[in-house]
Amino acid sequence: MKVSVIISSQDPVGKTLKRLGYQFEEITEDVVDFSYNKGDAVIMICRHESSSRTPTITVHHPGNPGGKPLGGKPWELGIANPRLLTSIFREILKMDTDLDKVIEATHHGPTNLPVSVTFVEIGSDERFWTNQGLVDSLARAVLRGIENFENTDCSSTYLVFGGPHYSRTASSLAKMNCISHIISKHFISELNSNLIFQAIERNVTKPNTAILDSIQREKREMITNILSSNNISFQFR
Repeated sequence: MKVSVIISSQDPVGKTLKRLGYQFEEITEDVVDFSYNKGDAVIMICRHESSSRTPTITVHHPGNPGGKPLGGKPWELGIANPRLLTSIFREILKMDTDLDKVIEATHHGPTNLPVSVTFVEIGSDERFWTNQGLVDSLARAVLRGIENFENTDCSSTYLVFGGPHYSRTASSLAKMNCISHIISKHFISELNSNLIFQAIERNVTKPNTAILDSIQREKREMITNILSSNNISFQFR
């Protein structure tokens, strides 16, 4: 599998990687809405932003599980690559830093690329985007994750429905399992059958287990009916 690591000329982390001498392919579009059709899988290394400014390193799959898209199309999930995301996250966990390390729920574009996209982000402000030591360590973790990709066992691959945007459940599961799309609690009220089918099908590795975290009865029944029809087991939390 050919994995393309890319950066954006608009992104401060991309600029830091360029100053460090990395020769990753550079795009000119914004990280949440770009076109790309090379290789079999894409990794975008870029900034992470949050209102809390908590120092964080995150990974996540792309997609807009609701009607207000941030890049890409509404109600559309990008292609997830559970094996690649999990392999990279396990290497991030080994980084010698006090920054929080967590898997985020599926969010923002692009959503319509023909290959999987895995986002690897550091933040949550300029202190970390321009920190050459941290950004260099992150890039090395990504490259190790690519090297270890084929050895990552995804015989158990999880979907997550519900729970917070920063998924401690998925982050813990990733130590021994692979992680597919995560639909956070913020989108459960809007969830429809089409999105559930996308969460199952828009994957390089099809999930075989799902976590339902504090889902109300009506939505829980809709989710579990579709999971059962696709031979996906589920657990309640």
